[in-house]
Amino acid sequence: MFDQMFDPTDEQGADGPVNQLYYYSVNNVNNPMAVAGTSMRRAWHLYWEELIPEEDTDLELAVASLSIGTGESRGRVQSLIMAFYQLADLPRLHSLQHEFFHLDLNRLLAISTALAGLNPDHLPTVDEHLTEYLTPCAPNQMLPSTGAIKRKIAAIRDMVDDPRATGSRVRKNFNVSVGTDGTAEVHAEVSPMDAQMIQDAVTQHAANTGKTESEALVDLIREHINLDVTVNLYTAKDLADAPVWSSSVGWLDACSGVEWVGHATRFRDMDEAMGKHTSGHDPTPDIAAALTGRDGTCGFPGCNVRAENCDCDHRVNHADGGATCRHNCKRLCRHHHNPKTNGRIAYLMDPVTGITVWVLEDGSWAVDVPEGPLTPASARWAQTVSQYRTAHRKRWAAEARAEARAAAKGTAETQADEPPF
Repeated sequence: MFDQMFDPTDEQGADGPVNQLYYYSVNNVNNPMAVAGTSMRRAWHLYWEELIPEEDTDLELAVASLSIGTGESRGRVQSLIMAFYQLADLPRLHSLQHEFFHLDLNRLLAISTALAGLNPDHLPTVDEHLTEYLTPCAPNQMLPSTGAIKRKIAAIRDMVDDPRATGSRVRKNFNVSVGTDGTAEVHAEVSPMDAQMIQDAVTQHAANTGKTESEALVDLIREHINLDVTVNLYTAKDLADAPVWSSSVGWLDACSGVEWVGHATRFRDMDEAMGKHTSGHDPTPDIAAALTGRDGTCGFPGCNVRAENCDCDHRVNHADGGATCRHNCKRLCRHHHNPKTNGRIAYLMDPVTGITVWVLEDGSWAVDVPEGPLTPASARWAQTVSQYRTAHRKRWAAEARAEARAAAKGTAETQADEPPF
């Protein structure tokens, strides 16, 4: 369907990844697995791109024909058609994909799903920021997961005030299904922040009482137990309309951000916390919050365990004189903290950006680029959102004033034309 932007046989990356200074680990020309993977992604991408029907084609017949010829289900075929249509509407991302072929079909499907219903007027803005997000900024960088891509798109849609990005989409259904084995399943749809509060409360009560998490949930409801649950939210104090970040959700939509900041009972200065040291092994609460805000998740490549649920690792062991501070500490889940401690994996870290080079036992290496709110990249994102929201509010206010003046003028003209009786 789509005109090819290049002749594949003429490209440097025709038989494998393009060799550049910054690249994703899936495009590493020195890794045979990455080379083979890029060739396969490229082949599948061009295969489907060639099969996608023109937009004026009878979609139902096209889907049926492609399903027969490819062996894929009709549902997946239709989703892939929509995904390639969507990619064609994002020319910057389309060009980037043809340069790297780093996005597999599942990631293209995730992008299409996350952008469903987008106002077409917002396509250029989404294309700009999504392409920037999916462009590598370090050598052998881990490729963002489908979940991370969806969260980024949600943040972009919220920035442009796209209706799909607001908290009004939560259906908040509730039901109980009683089984035949003497148990029941409870299902509830709530906002992500409410879900985090419930999870943290249940986990805390289970740890305090030795109960299972299911028992702890029932106990909390039955006994009306009150718990103090700490949720760290991050926002820039020097920016108007700055976005708000939570470790379990990422960037909150504008309405949720305002709501949850309004619940805050204590404030910490992260600029001050990031410069602090302590002589003890365990970080103080503000240092721990600063580490969480920088790292976002476990710092091992591809691990998505929430940073606040991770250990505080000392790159240079505390017993060997390593300081407990931002420059020497990183959030690692217990699963990755243990092999680091026993020397099977090691890392070097830029303490400001949190960008970390990991070396594994077999000599392979990868770079993790954190996405916490205290990284320079997230600071730039917060500034972009602030400027965008401020500009739009000014425009909306000007439009409202213009409409009010027009309405007043219309009323005055109507009164002047009324007959004298």
